[in-house]
Amino acid sequence: MTLSPRLKKTVDFAGKCGVVADIGTDHALVPVYLIENGLYRKAYACDIRPFPLKRAEEYISSRNLSDKITAILSDGLKNVPADVDTVIIAGMGGEMIIDILSSDIAHSGSLFVLQPMTSINDLRLFLYSNGYSILDEEIVSEHRDKKLYSVMKVKRTGEKAVFSELDVLLSPALQLKKTCEKDLYIIKNISSRLEIIENLKKSNFPDLEYMKKTESEIKLLERCLNAE
Repeated sequence: MTLSPRLKKTVDFAGKCGVVADIGTDHALVPVYLIENGLYRKAYACDIRPFPLKRAEEYISSRNLSDKITAILSDGLKNVPADVDTVIIAGMGGEMIIDILSSDIAHSGSLFVLQPMTSINDLRLFLYSNGYSILDEEIVSEHRDKKLYSVMKVKRTGEKAVFSELDVLLSPALQLKKTCEKDLYIIKNISSRLEIIENLKKSNFPDLEYMKKTESEIKLLERCLNAE
């Protein structure tokens, strides 16, 4: 099986352990890959929607893995057994990932691999403020660098982190990376903020405080880019 770069980085961060739960599994590509490659002995393929879950079950069955992968209808982690070592939440918005983590206490000891599609800064801020540590983060590109995705490896420590404004924009782990994907991610973030400032300047009643904050973020990001 060949995974997309986004999902391949996700399984790389998942590593090798005992029991994995893939939340929002869709086609169950990730749990099937992890089991077929001998990286986990058991997996839960979880989805909140019956139709994608049925599709996942059919795919699992077609790979003769029904004895090792259990499909579970679940809203986030609510119906997921507590024997999970690793939780994967990929392809969801950052706000939805925050909701899932906020409502879960049974899996606080697990390793979390998160791949948010939106609200990445909000997710980082939530993690720092709620006792999670970002152990690693990588930017992955797809479609000839037109799509950039963040993949995070996260563990709950129970202690609120001390973090800076820059840490919300780029986790400390990501700041240390020297990759072209990271550079592209920074450039994209600078470009979007410059566009915001231009739109604010055209407004009859610009939010000056927000403009000041956005300008500060641009300077922080530019320093990271120039430091390469």
